Amino acid sequence: MKLPRLTFLVLLGMTAVQLSGREWTSTDGRTLEADFVSATADSVTVKRAADGQTFTLPLASISEADRKWVKERMAQPAGPAKPVEGPFADLVTGDWALSEHDGLPFALYAAKDLDASKKIPLVLALHGKSDNNENGKQVGGWMKIFASPANFEKRPCIIVAPLCYQPFGATGGGWNDEPGDKAIALVEELVENLPIDENRVYVIGYSMGGFGTFHLIAEEPKLFAAGVPVAGYGMTSQAGSFKRKPIWLFHAADDATVSVDGSRNLAEEMKRSDEFKYTEYPTGGHGIVGQVFNDTAVHEWLFQQGGEK
Repeated sequence: MKLPRLTFLVLLGMTAVQLSGREWTSTDGRTLEADFVSATADSVTVKRAADGQTFTLPLASISEADRKWVKERMAQPAGPAKPVEGPFADLVTGDWALSEHDGLPFALYAAKDLDASKKIPLVLALHGKSDNNENGKQVGGWMKIFASPANFEKRPCIIVAPLCYQPFGATGGGWNDEPGDKAIALVEELVENLPIDENRVYVIGYSMGGFGTFHLIAEEPKLFAAGVPVAGYGMTSQAGSFKRKPIWLFHAADDATVSVDGSRNLAEEMKRSDEFKYTEYPTGGHGIVGQVFNDTAVHEWLFQQGGEK
C-alpha cells in the first residue's frame, strides 16, 4: 500500500479515542494522534500513538499548519546525535566503507553523523553482470547518485551495495543464487544493528541487478517496501508476488543486451495492479540506468513508499 493513498481514517482505525501524541491534520480535515519522529524536505515520519507503528507521509498530504510546525521543528538546533554502536559502527564514515558479511563483500554508505535515535531508510543496490571481483568496484556512478549532496540532504538513507562475487557474477546465477541469499541476510543484520526504518527498506538494481530486484522481492516480500529494477525483469509466472508491492520497472525499447520483450510481457501481466509502474524509453539501449536514477521523480517516488506490512 502506498502511503500517499493512505487516509488518516485508515491510519487511525478509530476516531473517538484520544491518545497521547501530537494531533496531525490531513488536507481533507482528518486527524491522527502520532509522535514526530523525523522529517525531510518533502516528507515527515510519525509514530502512531495507538500501536507505535511508524508512517512516512508526504508533506503535501498534511495541513499547512502542520507543514509549518515541521519546518520550525527542523529549523531548531539539533541536540547531540546518539552514537551508533554495534558490529557495523566502524562503517559509518560519511563515505563508502568496504567490509564482508558471511563471505559476501559489500560497500556501505552512511552519514558520519548518523544519529542512532532516528531511523532512516535503507537502499539495497544490486549491480549488473561483471567479470570484476574486487570489492568497491561495484559502486558505480548510478549508485553514487543516492549519496550525492543534492539527493542525500533531502532523502538521507543508508546505502548498501554487495558484490556478486565469482563465479556467480560472470557465469550466471547472480542474485538469484547464493549472493542473493546472503544479501538478504546482510540486510536483516543491518536492520537489526543500525537505525534503519524497517518499513522503508528498498531494493534497486540494474541489468542482472534488475532481475535480482524482482527475485529478492519475490523471496522476501515483507522485507522490502518497494523496488526499482532497470533493464531486468521478473517472470510472469511470479506476477502474483509483485502485484501488492510498489515496483517501478524501466527498460529501453532498443536494448540489445536484455530484450525489452520480457519487461513488456510482465507489464501486460501487471496492468491491473495499482502498485506496478512501467516506463519504457524509446532509445538508450542497455545503458539507461544513469538516466533513470538522475531523475528526481524516481527518488521522490521510492522514498514515499513504506508503511504498514
